[in-house]
Amino acid sequence: MNTLPRAITAKVLADPLIFHTLRRHWSELIRSSRKRELSAAHHLIYLSLIGKDWRRGFTCITNRRKLDNGAFYGWALFRALAALHTPAHESELLAPFDGLVTPPMLQQIRQLVPVQYASSYRPDQFTPISFPFEAYQAPVQAFDANDRDTNA
Repeated sequence: MNTLPRAITAKVLADPLIFHTLRRHWSELIRSSRKRELSAAHHLIYLSLIGKDWRRGFTCITNRRKLDNGAFYGWALFRALAALHTPAHESELLAPFDGLVTPPMLQQIRQLVPVQYASSYRPDQFTPISFPFEAYQAPVQAFDANDRDTNA
């Protein structure tokens, strides 16, 4: 799954007003001096929250010299995914969103965005138009359990 259906993004961003507020906040953030504080992981979170294909924000490394010197293993894509899935980075990841993104929302994004490791792939598996993995995995049971709790 490369983009999220609205039904899933609506479960992550429960209030439609939050969706529009988040987009407006991100736009202001990108145009402010705070944009230098944003990491690839912040962009990944934002794109995931609005249901876009976050992989498009990462350019494949094609320079043979860089690849020969190990750049593939230090690629920002893998570092951003590791930061997203590391609980110790939570406050750092949520800081630029000024309270619009909560820890439970981040947890839901963690469940949707699969963990990927550089050691699982070879550089030649990536091309500018295709990745060897999907942007999102199918929602796990946690979403269904939450739905049952709120509908009961």
